[in-house]
Amino acid sequence: MSIMEDKVIIEQNPWWTSKEKILEDEKVSEALSRKNKLLYSFEEKSNILFIGPRQVGKTTFFKLLIYDLLKKVDAKKILYFSCEPLRKFEDIIEIVRRADFLLGEGEKFIFLDEISFVEGWERAVKYILDSPLSKNKIFYLTGSSSLALKKESFPGRNIKIKEFLPFTFHQFVKLFGSEELKKSLSISNLNLKEIFENTKKLIVFKEELDKLFYKYLECGGFPRAFYELMEEGRIKEETYEIYWKSLMHEIAKIERSEKIASGILIGIIKNYQTKFSLSSIAKEVEIGSHTTVREYLEILEKLLAIRNVHTFDIEKNRVIYRKMRKVYFLDPFIFHASYKKLFGRKVEDNSRLVEGIVFEALARRIKNEMGIGFYHNKKEIDACFKDFGVEVKYQENVKESDFPNVPIKNKILISKNQLDFIERKNLLIIPASIFLAII
Repeated sequence: MSIMEDKVIIEQNPWWTSKEKILEDEKVSEALSRKNKLLYSFEEKSNILFIGPRQVGKTTFFKLLIYDLLKKVDAKKILYFSCEPLRKFEDIIEIVRRADFLLGEGEKFIFLDEISFVEGWERAVKYILDSPLSKNKIFYLTGSSSLALKKESFPGRNIKIKEFLPFTFHQFVKLFGSEELKKSLSISNLNLKEIFENTKKLIVFKEELDKLFYKYLECGGFPRAFYELMEEGRIKEETYEIYWKSLMHEIAKIERSEKIASGILIGIIKNYQTKFSLSSIAKEVEIGSHTTVREYLEILEKLLAIRNVHTFDIEKNRVIYRKMRKVYFLDPFIFHASYKKLFGRKVEDNSRLVEGIVFEALARRIKNEMGIGFYHNKKEIDACFKDFGVEVKYQENVKESDFPNVPIKNKILISKNQLDFIERKNLLIIPASIFLAII
């Protein structure tokens, strides 16, 4: 790489001349100017590959990590590079090679953003990790195409893979809640009595939590959407359009049909909260084969747009892959962006999204080998895992009989307003806004 080409690297790292230059970065200055500041701390000295949907804020995340890191280390030991202009995987290797020349001896922090833009990027990462080029370097990488990234797990190599997902409601509350609420907020273990005790502490904040939850139902956990709604009062039309185009771009990039993907999404929305078979979706949206439906559902899940939910067998205590399934959008904003594009209007009732939000929050917590699914026989339970069942009844009045008579040890009934713990049934009735704030 020539001196002229080195300029491309230097231009992306203005803090090499002065640490204060980081404050001129558009992403950093915007983050610091907000009333409710979204900041990150650099805490883990490990090689990490972050995967997540487009528009979820990965580049801002990197810039804010660098902003924090500059308080702790020499500015000339931090290299950031957006890989979008690169064309060959050899270019990635050359960037890393030049890091030793430009940054000198000692420990270095290398941030390679949007690395999956480069064809064959996996070969570059493997080569770097297996060679002396990795010495004294901490690598942080991001990629937009979750589908491509998840195919590559880098077995036996010194790198972790982490999902970078839209905010949960708990994270949303930590950002936009009052200081008093934030101080009272804690994460509960999945223990009914502990959840109940924490809920009693938060009941005084119920009105505030409900207001925040109504906002979250509209904007979800995508930073651009939630800042627009919370600071400007509405989400711009172009924000919905940007997400939709990003998703369709990912579909086109792997040479799949945007028309079929759109049809599948229409089927998901029409069957939201209800179980369905692949054949029924194929028939409803006029797709030739149920195998095509399965393929696209798997693709959309790998792109972190939806979550496929399968049957949980209570007797075997694990997920089984039967004919019927449910599908939820990973985030409320993805639902709204898809709905507006496919139906040409806003959804009228946001409460139908609560069941999916509850399931997603639980799915992020449940990382055991038995998995999490939904139970259906003569009765149906929205979420089952291990010895827990969670049923969502987001309505004005609920009663203990709203939880199906199914032999599950720990029962949680999600309400809109009611709170109760019925010990003889080991049944916790809890408002959705509080439950989602503490799990």
